[in-house]
Amino acid sequence: MKIFIDHFPDQDYFVSNLARQIKKLNREVTVTTFLDIRESGANPEDKMEIETMRKSDIFIPIITSQYLLNSPEEMEQEYYILSDDENKTIFPIIYNDANWSSKNWIVKSKTFPSNNKTFVELNKNEQAKVINDLVRTIENILSKEAKQELQIPTKIKKVKNQIFISHCHSDADFAELLKLHLEKNNIDCWMDNERLKIGQDWREEIDTGISNSKAVIAIMSPEARKSEYVTYEWAFAWGKGIKIFPIMLNQTSLHPRLESLQYMDFTNRVTRPYQELVTRINEINN
Repeated sequence: MKIFIDHFPDQDYFVSNLARQIKKLNREVTVTTFLDIRESGANPEDKMEIETMRKSDIFIPIITSQYLLNSPEEMEQEYYILSDDENKTIFPIIYNDANWSSKNWIVKSKTFPSNNKTFVELNKNEQAKVINDLVRTIENILSKEAKQELQIPTKIKKVKNQIFISHCHSDADFAELLKLHLEKNNIDCWMDNERLKIGQDWREEIDTGISNSKAVIAIMSPEARKSEYVTYEWAFAWGKGIKIFPIMLNQTSLHPRLESLQYMDFTNRVTRPYQELVTRINEINN
């Protein structure tokens, strides 16, 4: 389940808190915000915001007068396309007073708050209830999808020349951003959090995913260093002779085997070397 929260920079603090609340669901959910995209160093010309919105299952726009006034025409068109897609859900949060009644994509969506007030008009208890209602609504969607997956196991799609992204659960949001950057450069990616379904044998499917990959990107952090899953994935790739690209997301010690490889430093959000990684991947694909 991919969730994208789009917003004007003035709402960075509010959105960061909202994203934290959603992540507490402790399910297979990745939450990307416009703040994440900005801090990733993405170029506006890359249209990462639109790409992220297109790939999201749930889209949460924070509606303000500035947000509506500054939305490019191309984004406006995407809102309507998204609102007509039966597989997508839009939950606009009416943050402050904005002329949104003429926006059919908002009118036809389930908005928060639901009492015709704006979010900033509410007191703290009322605001907390709105956030809880939104999170509970998302949780209900997740529960419904989980039941469907139990009934209909999904077979994994095999893709040649793909890149396997290995990460621990706490680094899932960064992994999703990384995937977007790579796919923007026509690099197909495999991530277990989006392809493994309930009822599938995780080891068999991951073995297949890695075996079908040209390389494995191992996202390293203190949590990943402790993760048996991450260790299993890069160790399996090592044994198969598959190229490994360690990425240092948050500073940690590396396994002795990984220490022999040159890792790429992604600890600084502003100077993350996405293009260098793309270049190195393209070198092995060619």
